[in-house]
Amino acid sequence: MSADGPPSKTPDDADDETTDDPTVRNASATEPTSNPAGTSTSGALAALSDRVETRHAIGVAAVLALVAGLLVAPGVYGAVSGPDGTVAVVEIDGSIDSATAQHVEDNLRDARTNDSIEAVVLEVDSGGGLPAQSERMYAAVDRTASVMPVFAAVDTLGASGAYLAIAPADRIYVAPSAQAVGSVGVAGTAPAPNGPNAGTTGPDKAGSDPDTQRERRQTLANLFLENVIEQRGDEIELDREAIAHADAYLGTEAVENGFADRFGFVDGAVADAAAEAGIDDYAVDTRRTESAVPAGIPLLERDDGTVVVAGDRGDELGDGLILAVAPEAWDETVGDDIAMTSYTGRLPAEERGAGSTDGGEAESTSDGERESASGPVAATGGESR
Repeated sequence: MSADGPPSKTPDDADDETTDDPTVRNASATEPTSNPAGTSTSGALAALSDRVETRHAIGVAAVLALVAGLLVAPGVYGAVSGPDGTVAVVEIDGSIDSATAQHVEDNLRDARTNDSIEAVVLEVDSGGGLPAQSERMYAAVDRTASVMPVFAAVDTLGASGAYLAIAPADRIYVAPSAQAVGSVGVAGTAPAPNGPNAGTTGPDKAGSDPDTQRERRQTLANLFLENVIEQRGDEIELDREAIAHADAYLGTEAVENGFADRFGFVDGAVADAAAEAGIDDYAVDTRRTESAVPAGIPLLERDDGTVVVAGDRGDELGDGLILAVAPEAWDETVGDDIAMTSYTGRLPAEERGAGSTDGGEAESTSDGERESASGPVAATGGESR
């Protein structure tokens, strides 16, 4: 053993020293084989990433759902809410009697009070009928045209009382092949050949006096003329005298002279009326005429063989009844075996033909032959040519 150096250590002593030295022991403990703290951090980051991705996916899904909703909603809304509005098509067909006037009045009143109806089209195929009922229809159309677009479409006939009824319409369409448009005037059946009806309480009770009937026809003709000029005076290119002559025009002529605005049919009138009302998506509600008298104006044959025309089932029947019927539609509307006066206006004496009687009015025979001093047969208002 040497006194100069430290004692030598055995292997056991070295092991004990290593084991007993706290510094060495702690140092060894700080050198782990794995990193638990690192693992925890990575997990937190992964969880955060998952949450971010989930929220992103939810956001994308929400955006896609919103876009899909915007695309689908209009269709769903349209399916639920229906069209933007309705165009009512009101038919005026056949002879104008009380049933026809009531039909037009009722349906136009409904159009004015029904919030879903935005426009009206009058589908017309009528040569006229009774004056008072024609005036009722005129008033109803005028009232309706003041609150919504009202268009009229004439198929074959739109004359006399029927033309008066549609005169207040905002626009009048006619088929190019329409046979009679216009004819602003009135007419009447011929007086009974045997004088006043038996059983009347006075000479004028039955209204058969020719002079009285002529004056009444002239008064109504003037009224019709004034109404048409008031409604369409700016469109019609004829002067007052020509209008008063009460000619009926073909569809092509009616557009040319302003009795109609343009060529067209019901479908086109409906589309234009909807556009005028500002509705793109619209429904069409057609109201057909349901006349109680399918044959036209009621007829009656007297015991003496004279056939007269009744204005209404409740009216007293009398000869000389005044009608607003175009000559071209007389046979169809009233009948071809009805004795009637002509429709000509009061012509100057020098222009009256040999066949004219009673101040320019001629009488037609029962077989439908009509005589006229001036060609066209129409009772007129104002001064005639």
